[in-house]
Amino acid sequence: MKRRTDKIVYSLLTLVVAVFMSAYTDSQSTASNRRSNDDTSQLSTIGKITSSQSETVSVPIQFSGINTDDYYISGAPDNVAVTISGPSALVTAAKNTKNFQVSANLKNLSDGTHTVSLKVTGLNKDLTYKLKTPKVTLTMYKRTSSYYSVKTNYNKDAIADGYTVGTVTSSVNNVQIMGRQAAINAVDNVVADVQLKRDTKKTVRQKVTLQAVDVNGNPVDVAVSPQATTVKVPVKTGNGTRQIPLDLKTKNGNASEFSLSGSINEVAVQGNTDVLNKIKNVEAVVDLSGVTTTTEKDVTIKVPDGAESVDPKTVSVVITPKE
Repeated sequence: MKRRTDKIVYSLLTLVVAVFMSAYTDSQSTASNRRSNDDTSQLSTIGKITSSQSETVSVPIQFSGINTDDYYISGAPDNVAVTISGPSALVTAAKNTKNFQVSANLKNLSDGTHTVSLKVTGLNKDLTYKLKTPKVTLTMYKRTSSYYSVKTNYNKDAIADGYTVGTVTSSVNNVQIMGRQAAINAVDNVVADVQLKRDTKKTVRQKVTLQAVDVNGNPVDVAVSPQATTVKVPVKTGNGTRQIPLDLKTKNGNASEFSLSGSINEVAVQGNTDVLNKIKNVEAVVDLSGVTTTTEKDVTIKVPDGAESVDPKTVSVVITPKE
């Protein structure tokens, strides 16, 4: 009986040891796999950080060494291309943030045209760069200013016959012009040129770019502030002349018994355009009394209601009795 009990105890102990060994082996395998995965991830991250790339970024030029509010600068491009090379993460950061500058130092330069070198600052020390345009040519002048009244221009021949223009107004009456002194001296006027269509009959409101011109009307290279104005050209009806058909009427007789022939078919009528546009014809009344043979009479042409005058004032009419 005792030997049987010892055998059972021995079997239980063996089972416990086997389970313990199996669990220990699994835990070691899992830890080894985790370490392997972590090592792979770390190597991948390091690879990403240490891999190199190049990117080209467009960056505006900043001028240093002078107060740009006091100088007029032209000729230099607004932006230049910079190729950045180095670790991928740093290149990407520089491209996205543009936390570096491209500058041109204009200190100690006088008025005129100069070729200056560009310099890149603010890049991470682990990055290198190459400028597509390492030098730029620009013109700089001490900025001066003056004030001018705005002059409005329009083609008077574009206004339809019989229409008149009232007082032309501009939303901007005075402007400041800025530029180099020689250009300022060349300015004669600041103009707003309004473009009208042929036979304009209605009031025109038009936004117009203001332009500084010399005595010959040629543009002068200066800045104008403000740059635009809205011009109103009020167009309304006025006096004009219109050719209107002549209508021969009769009195003191039966018109069907006579043939009438006038020396003209139309009359020039002067007056307000609105009135003239409503007149269909102009009358001349022929007196048939006492006419028995072919007769020629000078007949007065009636001035239509609302009109001012007619030309000619009479018409020669041949009156022929019908057989």
